[in-house]
Amino acid sequence: MKKVLLNPRFLLPLAIILGLFVMTARIADVWDRISSGKLLMHPAQAEDTTTPAKDTTSPAKAEAPPESKANIPPLDAEVSPAEMDVLKQLSNRREQLEKRSHDLDTREALMKVTEQRVEQKIKELESLRQQVQALVNQAGGAEQAQLENLVKIYETMKPEDAAKIFETLDMPVLLGVIQRMKPAHSALVMAKMTPEKAKEITINLTKQDQLPQVK
Repeated sequence: MKKVLLNPRFLLPLAIILGLFVMTARIADVWDRISSGKLLMHPAQAEDTTTPAKDTTSPAKAEAPPESKANIPPLDAEVSPAEMDVLKQLSNRREQLEKRSHDLDTREALMKVTEQRVEQKIKELESLRQQVQALVNQAGGAEQAQLENLVKIYETMKPEDAAKIFETLDMPVLLGVIQRMKPAHSALVMAKMTPEKAKEITINLTKQDQLPQVK
């Protein structure tokens, strides 16, 4: 008897065909089990469906319930009043926490808005302060320039003429002029003033500790 030798080139296709055949048979078996409902059953239940039905005429066997079903608690068991109270308390507590969280978020948002408004007001007040300070500096500079001009004018006048004008000036203006005058000129003018006015000027200069310094 001659041995049949297969060409190696045909071994791989033959193996693939055999594998497909086995897989097809397996898929068909699974499909049959799915169709019959056996695939989703417990193995013990599947065996019960394949075995012949037992005799149910025996009273002892018919009345005995399966142990697996006897230990299963009913699914529609009612909740006890104590458990219901606990559930209500938990629900109320959750609502309170949610409300408190919402209140805190609202308060935080209001605080942020208030802080932004306060910062804006501070910036506006700082800008206003700078503007007022600039105006005061300008006014002070203009006043200083006016006093300097008055000092030059009074220093060129005769002492008796300047004394007559000094008698009519308000004390703050008079003090500002005398403090800026040269001591020699201010002394000549005060010598021509009335003793009462000269005394008043001297007392105010002493209080301010701004007596003219003799050079």
